Amino acid sequence: MLAGMLVGGAVLDPAGREGLASLTAAVAQRGTTSRSYDQLYDQLDSLGASLSMGASDYVVSFHAKCLGRHWPAVAERVADLLRRPGFPPEELQRARGEILTRLSEFDQSTRMVAARELSHLVYPEGHPLRHPPHGYRATVEAMTREDLVACHRLLFRPDALILSLVGDLDASAALDSVTEMLGDWSSPGEPLPAPSLAAQHPPQAQRAAFPLADKSQADIALGFKGIPRRHPDFYALDQATEIVGGIGLMGRLGDNVRDRQGLAYYAFARMAEGLGEDLWSVSAGVNPANVERAVASILDEIRRLQDEPVTEEELADCQNYLVGVLPLHLETNDGLASTLNHVELFDLGEDYIERYPDLVRAVTREAVQRAAQTHLTAERYSLAVAGPPSP
Repeated sequence: MLAGMLVGGAVLDPAGREGLASLTAAVAQRGTTSRSYDQLYDQLDSLGASLSMGASDYVVSFHAKCLGRHWPAVAERVADLLRRPGFPPEELQRARGEILTRLSEFDQSTRMVAARELSHLVYPEGHPLRHPPHGYRATVEAMTREDLVACHRLLFRPDALILSLVGDLDASAALDSVTEMLGDWSSPGEPLPAPSLAAQHPPQAQRAAFPLADKSQADIALGFKGIPRRHPDFYALDQATEIVGGIGLMGRLGDNVRDRQGLAYYAFARMAEGLGEDLWSVSAGVNPANVERAVASILDEIRRLQDEPVTEEELADCQNYLVGVLPLHLETNDGLASTLNHVELFDLGEDYIERYPDLVRAVTREAVQRAAQTHLTAERYSLAVAGPPSP
């Protein structure tokens, strides 16, 4: 298993070209200057190998799977894709069409529309985290092959590369092969841009509704700007998030808003992990008639986190869950490789996996409450609701 990241991603998309990193990654995996799409994937199929590439806010990621004995051949093809993608015009058109189809599907999903519009409320025009990584229909339609070539020149570079190899491999031989294929890869002269990722809470609560015809469910996305993964309060706010809307059957939100009051089909909280002040959000699917009651109950649960410490039982359950999930994640090659890349991306330290249980269990009830008080502004929230038009 090979898992790699090129640090950069959608936060570096130019204005008017939102979605460029995603489209570049989609086309980059469709052939090189010496191998067509069909040639490349016929060769990978003959080796029983798979390959994928995509982009998110902060990275272009790529993954390859194969038997250990086929590693050199697969690695050579991965290196070829990273260094010499062909960007054939016909593959650009195919990838563009696939993304446009996906965007059309998103536009008809109340859940996706609410999530997208929440980002538009939380982050001002021009902020790197405002736009979805896949961009918008108009920006994707406007992109040219020259845009993709320029994006590749900026983002695909050895000084931005994180690479993890896991599986039935001789470590020394695998490292030698990587050095052989990538050792002479040089970085462009200009450094990666460093956009400002800070954000501000709005002066007061802000709300917006987005009607979609022929829908029977409304989706709520309520949130705030969050904190970077490296923030000292991360572990405390992470546990606040799990307790209010994650652990078990979606935490307090699932118990109260969904089960007891019957206001939501689903309700959960999520804290995005990123290099900047990424979203902290609650999502819920509700009957349109119950939107206001559901929003009020969600805000009540956020205030409850701020007004009183979580219980000893809740904290213990949360910490046991978080500590228990990591070993399960590390049991697979995919999970181990992604964890290693995560550790490197956020500079968590080589002993992070060993320290993780202590980091989690060091959080107190009081720390969870302080984190909620500091970072969750219940009176200055942003709310996007997508659903059927009002009668």
